[in-house]
Amino acid sequence: MQFSKLILAAMAGLCCITAARAQGADPIVVMQTTRGQIAIRVYRSMAPRTAWNFLDLVSRGFYNGLTFHRIETWCIQGGDPNGNGSGDFVDPQTGRARYLDLEVTPRLHHNAAGVVAMARSGNPNSASCQFYITKSPVPQLDMQYAIFGGVVDGLNVVRSIGRGDRIISAQIVEGGGGGPAAPQQSSAPRRGSGTSASNAGTPTDSGF
Repeated sequence: MQFSKLILAAMAGLCCITAARAQGADPIVVMQTTRGQIAIRVYRSMAPRTAWNFLDLVSRGFYNGLTFHRIETWCIQGGDPNGNGSGDFVDPQTGRARYLDLEVTPRLHHNAAGVVAMARSGNPNSASCQFYITKSPVPQLDMQYAIFGGVVDGLNVVRSIGRGDRIISAQIVEGGGGGPAAPQQSSAPRRGSGTSASNAGTPTDSGF
């Protein structure tokens, strides 16, 4: 009985993902979490450098096994190798942390649940590997944080994620090839401790 339910859920998810593919050439990343599956359309055409970074980390298996360390009423946040909000991606070839210059566009907004964007410290150019997914609109973050994707299936899973839930695996299921060259590394400092901000939607050095 339970097995049949899992099969039906997987089939429903694949239908949603197939519909998302039809929208264009943007890649789809599927995250299997301890609460279920989340499918993310990655906006490679509108946020090419930030999208490249995320897709590269997915391809490396970087996110596999990492936790969602921050849970708010309006977002979940994960992708930190340290599990506490302080971690960055360190390129094993160079031994240096990779940071991204802030990439924003007026075409993308924090206008709904399911917006996927890069977390960062107070320095706008300090995003590395941590990301957040909104559970409600947070327009005050527009043009301050790099939006690079949107949830196309599994928003119910996003809302059910609790602190300590994990990303079991993440993989590109469509359109992962090509894309822009690797972004240049920034000299931005590391983020803070990862302690939740006191006001929902108000990022601080330690919040994102």
